[in-house]
Amino acid sequence: MKLLSTKKIKTLLLSSVLSLSLFLGGCSSLDTILNSNVTQQSEALNKSKLEIPEGSEEASVERVVDGDTMKLKLKNSNEVITLRLLLVDTPESVKPGMDPQAYAIEASNFAKEVLQVNDTVYIEYDSGSKTDRYGRHLGYLWYYSKENNSWQMFNKTIIEKGFARVGYIYSQKKHLDTLNEAQDKAKNSKLNIWSVDGYVTDKGFDMDAYNKNSSSSSISNNYSENSSDRIVYVNGGTSSSNKYHSSEHAHNMKGAITMKESQAKSKGYVPCKICY
Repeated sequence: MKLLSTKKIKTLLLSSVLSLSLFLGGCSSLDTILNSNVTQQSEALNKSKLEIPEGSEEASVERVVDGDTMKLKLKNSNEVITLRLLLVDTPESVKPGMDPQAYAIEASNFAKEVLQVNDTVYIEYDSGSKTDRYGRHLGYLWYYSKENNSWQMFNKTIIEKGFARVGYIYSQKKHLDTLNEAQDKAKNSKLNIWSVDGYVTDKGFDMDAYNKNSSSSSISNNYSENSSDRIVYVNGGTSSSNKYHSSEHAHNMKGAITMKESQAKSKGYVPCKICY
């Protein structure tokens, strides 16, 4: 075997050095891209958290009691607390000695759909006392909405969907204007609790008015099956269905929203082929 010349050896060494440089350069570029993606994701997450009011306390969802009350675990202490949503009043579903009020179960189910167990949430406290005489914490609850890709105030969401009214017995009213605007939207659209005249009052919910007026609506609806303005029901919560139905319990719907058929059609809903 002939020995390689010095010139050939130098050429091979130079090629090896160049190849190694290109390889290392490629790895470096790949690292740069990966690190850039991680940085962008981190910046996006940090930016989204800017939507959460400063000073809010991080927690996780342990359990939804009903539409306006939740059990949360505080991150810093691991203490499990009861949170009562400020400025929010949903129909009673768990009060001892009484049947659930109309739309109470729907409000509770809606809260359970939106606030999943172990979800990270933030509690925004108002001025004054953090707790009431029962030891419950009082605040505004912020959750991450996958639908909107942003942090939202649950107090506003449940009122806007027509499952709660604006009500207050405490002095804290920081977001009163915002929640009143959400209530006006639901009221004008006659969503859920606002679908029966007289049911919502300044003091809460009137089941006598509900039973009287909902029965009248039911009788009227039976005589107008062919009317273009009959009462129909659409999926509430996070459902993306574009169908409207003849019953609020059709197909095991949860948190059905009540509206007139003309309203449903104007919002892009189409009739369920099984119901109609």
